Amino acid sequence: MDEAGRITFVNPRMEEILGCPADRLVGSPVAGFIAGTSPGGKNPLCQETDRKQEFELDLLAGDGGRVHALVVTSPVFDAAGVFRGCFAGVLDITDRKKAEEALRQSEQKYRLVVESLSEGIWVLDPGARTSFVNPRMAEMLGYTPEEMLGKPIHSFIPRSQSAAMEERLRRRREGVREEYECEFVTREGGRITALMIACPFSDDAGEFRGSIAGVMDITERKRAEEDILIRNRQLAVLNQIISVSAASLSLAELLEESLEKTLELMGLHVGIVYMLDAERKRALLQHQKGLPESCVPKNRIIKVHHWPFNFIFIAGQPRYIERQSDLNSIEASILEELEVSALACVPLIAESVVVGAVYAGSRTRESFSREERTLLETIGKEIGSGILKGMLHKKLEAANREANLYLDIMTHDIKNAENVSSLYADLLIEMLGGDAAQYARKIRSSVRKSAEIIGNVTTIRRIHHDPPEVGPVDLGAVIRKQVAAFPDVAIEAGATSCQVWADDLLSEVFTNLIQNAVKFGGSAVGIAIRVEDYDGESVLVSVEDTGPGVPDGMKESIFTRFERGWSEGCGDGLGLFIVRTLIERYGGTIRVEDRVEGRPDLGAAFRFTLREVLPVGDDEDEGGEEGFE
Repeated sequence: MDEAGRITFVNPRMEEILGCPADRLVGSPVAGFIAGTSPGGKNPLCQETDRKQEFELDLLAGDGGRVHALVVTSPVFDAAGVFRGCFAGVLDITDRKKAEEALRQSEQKYRLVVESLSEGIWVLDPGARTSFVNPRMAEMLGYTPEEMLGKPIHSFIPRSQSAAMEERLRRRREGVREEYECEFVTREGGRITALMIACPFSDDAGEFRGSIAGVMDITERKRAEEDILIRNRQLAVLNQIISVSAASLSLAELLEESLEKTLELMGLHVGIVYMLDAERKRALLQHQKGLPESCVPKNRIIKVHHWPFNFIFIAGQPRYIERQSDLNSIEASILEELEVSALACVPLIAESVVVGAVYAGSRTRESFSREERTLLETIGKEIGSGILKGMLHKKLEAANREANLYLDIMTHDIKNAENVSSLYADLLIEMLGGDAAQYARKIRSSVRKSAEIIGNVTTIRRIHHDPPEVGPVDLGAVIRKQVAAFPDVAIEAGATSCQVWADDLLSEVFTNLIQNAVKFGGSAVGIAIRVEDYDGESVLVSVEDTGPGVPDGMKESIFTRFERGWSEGCGDGLGLFIVRTLIERYGGTIRVEDRVEGRPDLGAAFRFTLREVLPVGDDEDEGGEEGFE
């Protein structure tokens, strides 16, 4: 450019930058190609100066676009030292400026993201000093980011963790990325637990330049996890105590095993269980563990109205005796006598009444935590529940014995009265005639009905009271005996010689089914008893009758207790219930069907299975003796 600012020369690259040929550029004022400058305006490139200048500006390209350029100008003087213009070197930095702008915006976004994260970001230099923390990281520890800059990470962790942190920093220098938990000390002296994901970073030459870590405050999560662990430990202890309570066969066993489990699972050293006497004035030692021998005699009996025992045995409140500066002399002497530093005294309560107490002491702890107190009190309640269960079981056994006694007396006396009544009824029938004789026959029928009910009750009692002791029973002999017991009834029974697994109550099955058929079918009813193979291991017994049959709607419920017969006013609902109960006792099943399929009016068929006693022999010894399995 000359001194007037007109272009005197451009190289091909300049033509390329502006997208204009040289003949258009040469002779034109340079100001016409500078954005924001009019062609006749001041020329920022060519100014009379003796210094080299460097600046950035936007040039106007031939297509109307803009080119951002870095321009370096040098003045040109003639031999006389007169300013003759300037020489300008032009570098197109449009792409670089766009990249710088993009980088600037990216950095702004990155800073915005980092500073708004809910997790902390902590950057350390090679010497483990803080070179950057985001606001969240500083907030976790109670500082501002500026206060943390330049400080080593060791100044923010407990001294006990310095060696572990140094080892982790060594691994960073070795290029290791890892995740770990770490404790930090806050500005106020508190502590937080953080989860750290740390990784190293290096420069382009691969040289270690520090490490960066994402930090998450997991203090509350760790507390929650610890609470869960505590609850799980408590549940484990309670499950053990509940198991002991459920399996204990006596009060002494319950108290002994519950105390020993409590001491074992809670890491305690001394335990005592007391039970109140009948007058509720004294507590008697039932079981102890770890009690010094010298103090056993003195602690066998406690007068519960004296302090502090009245608090436990009378008021029913737990008492915790722990070494404290203001501990009274009585409680201090109790700790000294039992040789413990902390003692829990928990009442045992059954049906809202204090029945005893359990003492549990430690020689190493100075106090019991809130969780330990809760657990001990819950154990006390569970032991109390076990005591209550034992008390109720004893009451139930006594009531059962009393009920059986009454039932035996009633059964014996009623049977005697029935025998006498039947005798007089038979005499009256012989002596009387007409309607009077008919009334006497009804009396005899009612007496026999009463005897049948008493017999059913006695059978049910045997079923529930006596344990099942099944053995081989000759089924054919049972059937023949029952047929003979009903001489006035037409009963057809085929011969059978099989043995089944049953007991002496099997005859009750046939008695009730035959009585049931006669009751509803009358004296003219026909009965058939058949026995056949069922599945190779059981036999199928059918008792069929020609009576009125069983309606389809009652086939499912007829075996239910107190379900009366299908004829109005008939049946006591116990006979068929007894039949089903006995068959199931022997491992079989029973059902009722139509004697003639689809014709319930032509009679009923009661069919049940019994397990057959099968012969077994030695396969390798053909001449061996046969036995029964």
